[in-house]
Amino acid sequence: MTEVFFRNPHNYVRELAEVGGPFRIAWDRGILIKKRIEPVQHAKLYFGPQAEVDILCIGPQGTAHLNLEHDWDNPLAVYPTWEYGEDFNILEEMVSSPIGTDVDACTADLPSDQKPVLGQPHRVVVTNLPTANLSANRPFYRHLRELQEEYPDCNIMLHGLYSYRVMFGMGFGSADVEPRTAAANGKVYLPIGKEVAYARTVGQMQWVNMMNMSITDLKEPRMRCIFNIKSAQWAGQYFEESTRVKTRGNVIPDTTSPRTILPTVSTGFKANQNLVAQEGDKIVCDSCSLAETCKEYREGAVCSVKGSETGVLAKMFQSRSSDKILDGLGAILGAQVNRLERGMESEEEFGELDPEVSKLMNSVFANGVKLAKLVDPTLTKPLVQINNSSAVAGASPKELGAAVIRELESQGIRREDITPAMFEQMLLQMTGGPREAAIEGGVVNG
Repeated sequence: MTEVFFRNPHNYVRELAEVGGPFRIAWDRGILIKKRIEPVQHAKLYFGPQAEVDILCIGPQGTAHLNLEHDWDNPLAVYPTWEYGEDFNILEEMVSSPIGTDVDACTADLPSDQKPVLGQPHRVVVTNLPTANLSANRPFYRHLRELQEEYPDCNIMLHGLYSYRVMFGMGFGSADVEPRTAAANGKVYLPIGKEVAYARTVGQMQWVNMMNMSITDLKEPRMRCIFNIKSAQWAGQYFEESTRVKTRGNVIPDTTSPRTILPTVSTGFKANQNLVAQEGDKIVCDSCSLAETCKEYREGAVCSVKGSETGVLAKMFQSRSSDKILDGLGAILGAQVNRLERGMESEEEFGELDPEVSKLMNSVFANGVKLAKLVDPTLTKPLVQINNSSAVAGASPKELGAAVIRELESQGIRREDITPAMFEQMLLQMTGGPREAAIEGGVVNG
């Protein structure tokens, strides 16, 4: 579960109040100064003096945590804040060492809104984040996710992002969202991570219905903003899960509270009956032709529909994040490839076949195919030819399974006809090993 804060709500605070509390607000300190907003009084005015409110005021000097009883002079906490571009080692130090246990830091001669509070919760705010959709930035988010996994007691908060895949699909403690800009431009964020023009939600009615809204409602910018607020609240709790929502029948979700807009009644997977699964479907959500009507679609996730190949992987790695599964499966396959290469060298040295090597080849085949499909579900991208055993040892795990399959297909063998025995023989040929059989037309001739 990821805590959801709403970023700089000076122009959509009424919509937040209409959805209802509890309220979590994230302000940039610069916005507060520019707009002359006092955050505690602002919250009391719009949400009421008895509302449950958490306010984060974020700046390079630290992130002050306020509520209706704790103002600038007496904050609940002041969290360390790290800006993208600074030394990553500094962030690691912040995450690994709770500043609320550092007596010297908590008694330093600093203004109250910049000084940590002894015993405060362990949270680190990460700001000025790079665009999540650029592949060049994915290594950073991978490292950040690994840091969160290594220190689960630290609540890493992402400030300023728009990508649901990163904010809610990678296990971070909290994130803030800004629902108004998309709404003002005629768009909505579906709870599954897609940003679409409101008119195109006609193909995504299960999510509109879940928010107890209609496409007619979404014609109004105010209602689109409310939809985006509810969407983020749902994603914060359920984005990583394979929750299939009830969208038909007499049960209509109560959308008056963020605690009760989260229906969990399963109706099973039902895609449009006129749609037929294509090659490469039911592997990665973003490339699946059935995504428009799939209730289990999540941006950047693998398929978890019952019977799908990647459903098993999602359970194994306890995540639907395709990035996380690629990393894990790639590490496993890389280790297996190294063991396979050593086993083949041993066979050549002693001049006899080792059945354990054959078993390992079958395992490499299975994991290689899974990994290749995750990288490219249709296996249409250029693949690297592996010509010798040293190349096998150094090959990227993402290339191995796809390279062997491509070589077999080039000989006229359909993918569905490829067997582990064929894979084993082809791998031997590609690595310069002994050739016990020739592979022709889908038949192994002994």
